[in-house]
Amino acid sequence: MTNTLLPVTFTFISVLAILMIPMTGWVGMQRAKVSTLRGDGGDPELFKRIRIHGNLMENAPLLALVMGAAEYAGLGTGWLWLAVATFVAGRLAHFALFDSTKRAFAMLTTVLPSVAMGVWLLVRIWL
Repeated sequence: MTNTLLPVTFTFISVLAILMIPMTGWVGMQRAKVSTLRGDGGDPELFKRIRIHGNLMENAPLLALVMGAAEYAGLGTGWLWLAVATFVAGRLAHFALFDSTKRAFAMLTTVLPSVAMGVWLLVRIWL
């Protein structure tokens, strides 16, 4: 193993990049099943898969950016891995609770690590 700058952030980004293959395939299989090339074609399952995939892609880049900044600024490895674990728990909860009114819990769990690291960075820089 080489001495890599930002190892936790780079690991998170790498795993997300690899995860895109099965996630995209998961959406594509449903597209093929309902013969829809664009949009969701009114199919609720395709809509659900598109939104689960899309929501990951809407939230993961911000986490990667703020995590990279926090890691560079000296946030401990344990805290960074806790942020990754919390984000993953939020994404899994989003998947499980997608059709539930309790889905807000999943979104809170998803964005909490980004907010926490953002606050930590502001305090670290300005106070």
